Amino acid sequence: MPVKNFKFVSPGVFVNEIDNSNIPKTAAAIGPVVIGRSSKGMGMTPIKVESYEQFVEVFGETVPGSAGGDVYRNGNQQSPMYGTYAAKAFLNANVAPLTYIRLLGQEDANAVVIREIDDRDDNIQVLERFDGCSLDPSSPSFIGIKIGNKYTQWDSASRRLKTYGEYDNQSAYVYVELDEAIETGAPGLETLLPFGYFGPPRFTSTAAGVGAAGSLPNYMIGDPNAIVNGTGTRLLSSSANNLTGRLGFPSTRLRHSSSDGGVSDPYFGFQTTRTATSNDFDASVADASRRWLAASVADPVTGTPATGVDGYSYVFSLDDVVQDSPQSAYYYASGSRASEKSATSSSYTTLLDADINRFTAPFWGGYDGFDITLPDPVYNKAIPGAGGSGTGTATNQNSMAYYTYRRAIDTVADAEMIDMNLLAAPGLTHEALTKHMVRMCESRGDALALIDLPDIYIPSHEEYKSAKSDRHGTTPTQAATTLRNRRIDSSYGATFYPWVQTRDDNGQRVWTPPSVAMMGVLASSEKKSDLWFAPAGFNRGGISDGAAGIPVVGVSERLTSKERDTLYESRINPIASFPGNQIVVFGQKTLQERESALDRINVRRLVIYMKKQISILATQVLFQQNTDATWLVFKSLIQPFLDNVLTGYGISDYRLILDKTTTTADLIDQNILYAKIMVKPTRAIEYIAIDFTIASTGASFDD
Repeated sequence: MPVKNFKFVSPGVFVNEIDNSNIPKTAAAIGPVVIGRSSKGMGMTPIKVESYEQFVEVFGETVPGSAGGDVYRNGNQQSPMYGTYAAKAFLNANVAPLTYIRLLGQEDANAVVIREIDDRDDNIQVLERFDGCSLDPSSPSFIGIKIGNKYTQWDSASRRLKTYGEYDNQSAYVYVELDEAIETGAPGLETLLPFGYFGPPRFTSTAAGVGAAGSLPNYMIGDPNAIVNGTGTRLLSSSANNLTGRLGFPSTRLRHSSSDGGVSDPYFGFQTTRTATSNDFDASVADASRRWLAASVADPVTGTPATGVDGYSYVFSLDDVVQDSPQSAYYYASGSRASEKSATSSSYTTLLDADINRFTAPFWGGYDGFDITLPDPVYNKAIPGAGGSGTGTATNQNSMAYYTYRRAIDTVADAEMIDMNLLAAPGLTHEALTKHMVRMCESRGDALALIDLPDIYIPSHEEYKSAKSDRHGTTPTQAATTLRNRRIDSSYGATFYPWVQTRDDNGQRVWTPPSVAMMGVLASSEKKSDLWFAPAGFNRGGISDGAAGIPVVGVSERLTSKERDTLYESRINPIASFPGNQIVVFGQKTLQERESALDRINVRRLVIYMKKQISILATQVLFQQNTDATWLVFKSLIQPFLDNVLTGYGISDYRLILDKTTTTADLIDQNILYAKIMVKPTRAIEYIAIDFTIASTGASFDD
């Protein structure tokens, strides 16, 4: 504080405190984005997790594949879900959070539950609970506020996710879609109570006579004298005209009596047990709630269902609950309100006063959009083009898998929406899509894409091969030639060779693409040293010694020294297998063709890190006066950071210039502060040359 700013009136000592000990603001830990399938979780939306435990809670455990069972009800786990392994490999190092994008198929709503579907009224398993909700938008207990009404929707024109709604979502499973009259606070609506629901859609039940009496409608299969099944086998036939039949598609069972199952505090409505008196879960109840027909309508009241489909299978209302006498149990009878026999015929409060004030409703119409007949519904061989089927050109219109991956990649294209420093889609080898990953990272300027190459190893879910030797679809020489011809030429991408074998927690061995192991190597290298140290070699790249974050027990192909050289010359980083089962990452090149410091992974990651950190520090002088004093503040923020990188061996020297030679008068007039930062990245040792000279006994070493 300048002395002239003191106000001296009488003699004395005036002390001013100046605090220069502020700690410069640094960025929160930034981690990778991984794109892949998982057994559960929100789809096609970036979700950040801080630990592997949280990842399991949100997306489920790793999936090794080769699982049978009922893929319709229990999920498709026939092929490995490589993204889950990549997430585990990275998160096990505990160096940074990870953002995961779960792939889905066709665009449709996702089925979610708040109460476990296999619980019972006498043993309720609540996932979430929101008490005291109100329909009054002026109340702090308004249902929109308590649960949230925000949702994201893909904008195909701008190729990004857009968020809509007013209230942040408090639920991990659902959001509330509010009627406009409720949102605007129409008078009287705040007193309304939920009293029922529409059941899921189903095929229309059909009754018909055979013979001259009639035939089935055109959306069922029939002939003049019989009701037949899909293969033409007669289920009901007669030459007479006095025979009728009915085909009825089942719907879920509703609770009949308040005493069913011996429950003292029952929920009327949707029931999940096998019979009224049973407490055993009926696995088939979920079948009716799935989106089993593309023509299903989202709104059963206003929507128009397809021919042969009912918009809803039933309508449940507490208004149809009956009590025969004051001492008898309550029971459900459809239509009882219309016949004025229900407990609420005189007033709805009669039922509420009896503590019959709850019901269970299923969420319906959701699925993951995938073809359950395919072990891996987004397998590469189904996508037209190089690295996929090998022929044709993939578009958003002719390939679901292409559209899904492309959308997932574009979701993280905006650097202001998603923080990341790595991008991986383990197992994706389609050349157009992996190149798009690299170009997107290059456009952002703050992330490195780890891509996998086609046909290095062909798992069974990609293409059946009777001989295991045929699973090797290329050679190191062919892979090197193919990559050179692609001319990607970018320091924002890197790739590795060959595949590695990991051991799942249940002991099952799984072949995974190299990007899975490299996610773990990059994380463990950063934890052990810093991210600007080379993620390769025996110190930081020994993946059989734990550097991968998951157990690695083998490689799909043992490379010779010559093959490693061939790969490395073409910017493919080899994963070497040495005697004693030592599996080591033996290269760290980016895909940049020209020789410079940025053709190495450690330097590219260093520069990404420095740009991000300095950008964050520089925001502290935005909108300050463009004067010498502000320039000094800028330098005081940046120089300590650069010194830390210097002492950490990230750079060997640097220079920061900010004066009138950089920020000239004309730039000041344009409201621009212009600084120059020059750095010399520290290079890693990749080649060691040693001369051994054999001398005679009488020779001098000084000669």
